[in-house]
Amino acid sequence: MQARWVQQIPLPVKNQVKELALKTLASNDARAGQSAAQFIVSIAAIELPRNEWPELMGTLVQNVGTGSDHLKQASLTTIGFICESDDPELRESLSAHSNAILTAVVQGARREEPNNDVRNAAITALSDAIDFVRSNMENEGERNYIMQVVCEATQAEDTRIQAGAFGCLNRIMGAYYDKMRFYMEKALFGLTIMGMKNEEEDVAKLAIEFWCTVCEEEIAIEDDNAAVCTS
Repeated sequence: MQARWVQQIPLPVKNQVKELALKTLASNDARAGQSAAQFIVSIAAIELPRNEWPELMGTLVQNVGTGSDHLKQASLTTIGFICESDDPELRESLSAHSNAILTAVVQGARREEPNNDVRNAAITALSDAIDFVRSNMENEGERNYIMQVVCEATQAEDTRIQAGAFGCLNRIMGAYYDKMRFYMEKALFGLTIMGMKNEEEDVAKLAIEFWCTVCEEEIAIEDDNAAVCTS
């Protein structure tokens, strides 16, 4: 199917299909937006590794910045689907789009975002994108802002956003544990203790899982140290 898309479909037809798919993201029917997001990911998996459809990520970022609530939510869902794809070629190509991905998801995840559905979609997409924003997490200023947005989301009134934020923190701890000491001391300890006391079970479980992740990382560090001493 991918070969047919690359070799047999005329370019004008491809462009029209992609244009209509992006327009469908703005549908008032959430099911249509969700389906369009899945369809766009299928095309992105073919074209992004070939350096085709270069305007896709920029378009999704613009949608999040200026679109309707339906368009923002569907565009963030699309970004999340792209980032959680198992396609190795697509995943490899995403590092070139890390700034665009981060711009969109952080913009939607901020506490200033008034629509909870949009914010929830953004937190989910941010969690899916954690592996692809390594260069941003290496930068202290950008890392501080990302952590601020996620920590604030753990205090949202909507429990979906709270749960998503703790899930995102778990992914961050697993990927960037060596950079988390400052945040552990300043905020994460208190936030996760509060989270574990939350009446919403999903939130409490993910707050507990945070400490499971910490334990796993500490055990791995001890094992590495022991291996060095033995050798």
